[in-house]
Amino acid sequence: MSSLPVMVLFGLSFPPVFFVLNRVLQPTGVYDVVWHPALFNTALFCCLFYLIFRFSL
Repeated sequence: MSSLPVMVLFGLSFPPVFFVLNRVLQPTGVYDVVWHPALFNTALFCCLFYLIFRFSL
């Protein structure tokens, strides 16, 4: 239960990082080979959020 405030902090500070990454991926053509871009964005957000949270503790 003690990691909940840390998760909230990461949850609020991580969207700018994700949107910068999203803006970098758009011109590279990654979204041309992805079946569903919104689903890819959601999975990418969840994976990156997990990695940042996991390696920061």
